[in-house]
Amino acid sequence: MSNKLLYLNERVRQNERFKIDNPQRINSKVEFFNDVTGERIWEPLHNKTVIAGAAFTMMKLFNFSRSVLENTPTYDNSELGLGLDEGADGTTYPTIAIKDGDGSVIGSMQDETQRVILGFCVGMGGSGLDASDVFDVPYASWITPDNLVPFRYPLIASDTVDENIYKGKKQIILTNGNTVNAYYFKEFSNTPEMVQNYVSTIGTFTDRVSANNVYSPYASADKAQTYVELHLKITSEDCREFFLAHSGLESAKINQISLVYGWKKTVPVSKADAQGNIRTINYEYFQDVRPFSVINIPSEILSDRSKSLSIIYTLYA
Repeated sequence: MSNKLLYLNERVRQNERFKIDNPQRINSKVEFFNDVTGERIWEPLHNKTVIAGAAFTMMKLFNFSRSVLENTPTYDNSELGLGLDEGADGTTYPTIAIKDGDGSVIGSMQDETQRVILGFCVGMGGSGLDASDVFDVPYASWITPDNLVPFRYPLIASDTVDENIYKGKKQIILTNGNTVNAYYFKEFSNTPEMVQNYVSTIGTFTDRVSANNVYSPYASADKAQTYVELHLKITSEDCREFFLAHSGLESAKINQISLVYGWKKTVPVSKADAQGNIRTINYEYFQDVRPFSVINIPSEILSDRSKSLSIIYTLYA
């Protein structure tokens, strides 16, 4: 195997390097774009699969019991994590109904097919003051709960946040006595889809792999690829409310992104709509939330309230 080292763009991090044959990294490409200008912010970066993500991968590959995940805490956890509202209590798990021959439900059983990569979170513990001072991601790490930056942070009385998009809710009492709902996770902006293609005669990955061509001479293994593309969106509303409530908008920034996995539980929620009418709606809450991967980046400043970011996060296998 080659031990060749590749170097990231100097603007991103002069001393950052990564090995092609790193067993603690699923191949990835993470691209950042400024929605207002359309500018690519940095050259493509690469994530790191952390220890909780590795356990999840092994569980899926070999059908291990969910007990293999218990070496790492969840964000639901009230002692080591965030203590999320309606979070998993450590004894619940995704289930599927068991039916008799007549179709009547007679019980339930665990259904770990529901445990998947659900969305992402962001934080501010990934770099120092200098743009090039990005910290390495330790394998046994996560974005610590005290470094997480909630996407939304509205006062409970005026909370109209769309809980189809924003997840990981926790009530927090501020020093001024007001109570807010913090939303720490967010759904992807697209539906993940696996793509398999190969280099066409014009040299781009445009031709889809099929049973008829996958093993043909012109679709050789070294020219094919398999990937899933995830779209992450940080809007002009996201993250600002948190800094406004604490340290001020001028300090608003993020420098960590983590994909998270878990499963979903349906929870009835009563809240006001945009017209102020109270409605009860069933939302899906993330459960047993753990990090799959973490990427540290130079601090992205969010003090400009018109700024929004699009992130294309591609995972290769």
